[in-house]
Amino acid sequence: MKEANPSGVFHDVHDIRVLDKEVPELTDDSAIIKVEMTGICGTDLHIYHEGLVPQGSVLGHEFCGELVEVGKDVKDLKVGDRVVVNPMYNGVGLGPSPGGFAKFVKIDKAKANHNIYVIPDTISSEKGALVEPFCVGLAAINKTQLTAKDNVLVSGCGTIGLVTIAGLKSKGVENIIASDISEKRLELAKTLGAKYTFNPKTDGSLKDKVTELFGSVMALDYSGKLPNLTAAFECSGVSALFGQCLELLAPDGKLTVLAIYSKDMTISPNHVVYKRLQIRGSLFYSNEDFLEAIDLMDKGIVDLTPIVSHHFPLTDLPKAFEVQSDSSQSVKVIVDSI
Repeated sequence: MKEANPSGVFHDVHDIRVLDKEVPELTDDSAIIKVEMTGICGTDLHIYHEGLVPQGSVLGHEFCGELVEVGKDVKDLKVGDRVVVNPMYNGVGLGPSPGGFAKFVKIDKAKANHNIYVIPDTISSEKGALVEPFCVGLAAINKTQLTAKDNVLVSGCGTIGLVTIAGLKSKGVENIIASDISEKRLELAKTLGAKYTFNPKTDGSLKDKVTELFGSVMALDYSGKLPNLTAAFECSGVSALFGQCLELLAPDGKLTVLAIYSKDMTISPNHVVYKRLQIRGSLFYSNEDFLEAIDLMDKGIVDLTPIVSHHFPLTDLPKAFEVQSDSSQSVKVIVDSI
């Protein structure tokens, strides 16, 4: 393959450069993907602002593309398949292996429904770039094991909070309240399935709002009433909001944490003990989560395209990162390699 391979290379903090690199060479157990679109993730932003990966790394792990070469030992995949990738098996776009901010990317030890998933034509390139973040939300929901009767708070309506809302809605959860300081993101939360929204800048007390919407229950020690909030997903990465979730949850409530925090925090562990709370972190996803995400998007049950606020060509990758870093103007930025 003699085409050029422009790639977004991490050079230093706040310094990503689009450089021409060699097209990766096919091996017997690998596959080469011609990248179509790639989303900029919160993890990419942490790397962009803080470093965390070696100089020369090609980022981008939320991508969709077409197989243009397939090694002779690779089964159940063929040239022409449109695919998405589970980056966790190879560290694709996360430092260990080059990622999707490029024209071509190589997936080692390629295996269908393991680290590469074929997507149908009903899933556009834009939707394909949203499969991986959707899996993050779905995995958290599946681990939390909710019912349609749960009263749920989603704290923080960035990409992960919004896809979590869409996943909850797809599972039949109706009583969802989304909290964020951005009215734009709260409107998206409604579009994707939140029944209620709350802006702490303008709407007073979240505790009062949750109690108004969902009612109250008696504390286990009969010390008073608590909001009837049975589950919360903390997606903001704001330390104070982690503590707020602990405070608001009802007895036997479930807190699932999807955010990454830049600072340590101080919390009151008594909330956990006195209310018998379950706290769970959720970071990765399973093959089943990927297959479920693709199925929900294929059937049109979930459409995440409203969260896409910007498209940039790969040549404008540095600008794309600056725009994604400004939450006042962006939600999800997509980089186009085609």
